[in-house]
Amino acid sequence: VLKVSASGGDVGLGALRVVLPRPELAALGTAGAPHARNVVVLTIDTLRANKLRPYNRRSRVRTPAFDRFASEGVVFERAQTPENWTKPAVASILTSLFPATHGAKNDASRLPHSALTLGEVYQSHGYRTASFLANGYVSRAFGFDQGWTHYTNYIRERRNTNASNVFGEAATWIEEHVDDHEDEGFFVYIQTIDPHVPYDPPDEFLRMYDARTGYAGQVQNRRTHLLLEEAKRRPPRVTFDESDVQRLEALHDGEISYHDRHFGGFLDKMRELGLMENTIFVVTSDHGEEFNEHGSWGHGHSIFQELLHVPLVVRWPGVAAPGTRVPQVVSTMGIAPTVLEATGHEVPAVFEGRSLTGFLRGAPEPGPWVAFSDFQENRRVIRGMDWKLVLRSSLT
Repeated sequence: VLKVSASGGDVGLGALRVVLPRPELAALGTAGAPHARNVVVLTIDTLRANKLRPYNRRSRVRTPAFDRFASEGVVFERAQTPENWTKPAVASILTSLFPATHGAKNDASRLPHSALTLGEVYQSHGYRTASFLANGYVSRAFGFDQGWTHYTNYIRERRNTNASNVFGEAATWIEEHVDDHEDEGFFVYIQTIDPHVPYDPPDEFLRMYDARTGYAGQVQNRRTHLLLEEAKRRPPRVTFDESDVQRLEALHDGEISYHDRHFGGFLDKMRELGLMENTIFVVTSDHGEEFNEHGSWGHGHSIFQELLHVPLVVRWPGVAAPGTRVPQVVSTMGIAPTVLEATGHEVPAVFEGRSLTGFLRGAPEPGPWVAFSDFQENRRVIRGMDWKLVLRSSLT
């Protein structure tokens, strides 16, 4: 802006800014930006972002399938979950509502039937919808059975929750339904739980990170959930020595690598069925896990980034440029509006999340881009780039 004084004697510049033209984009649904036919959303329970090499090059955790998937998609470097535990976080993914809006925030609360889920939206458009859920909180008991043609909760049905079984059944359902209605697509939501306690990977995967055969400490695979709860108490009833911590982290990392092997098998099946080129595929997590970085363990207790910073990778062939990295802060609440736009459907006005489609097309909407998170009723978080504001009181 050029400023000239009334007397004409002074000239100054103010409000300087650089304005870059947004690239010309082909209209969605045209040959230059084809709509996706199908949608797969995978939530990997209890997987913090910096366990993965696309987020942390120094990570020791081996995930070749995820690494390849990330190279084929768009990596959101600073994705954030709206809560630090499963029920409210997944409710926000599936409804694009803040936890304070959907209300499924504590152990007893339910997702209300009035909440419009992504599955219900796709059903209204004639899609076949299926859920494969390995967490007991994401279940009929808490209102998560809305919008599914096929509904499975492995915990509630007392069935095998291992990635091999969950991915196997999801792949079978897709194969059985991919050709039966040529004019209809499918929406599949998968929630695996392997990195969650109890940490109990097959020995092959434990040995990747702890090859000791003589460990005689207190950490027992099937009791890790009990140990972490005792370690989180104030004062703690269980403390871990260096050897215990080595075993705990190896068990968790082994679960991630075990999961990745079967994730890779699922991707191979999708390729075999010819579905990878017409499907928008999203991989994320509901929350992370803390390993005493701030004096505690597990999740559900704090708003540190070990719990809030989650992976988010979107693969949309023909539209999203492979290998793109997005540095802006985004929320997993943006998943639902994004996949709806990608498949050519209007985003419901009630959705509160902000679509990420612009990032996937190389022309993001102007900022600021921030993410909000809650911790029950006594913590509010807003993050933008490397800044984080925490309000430590209730707003109710």
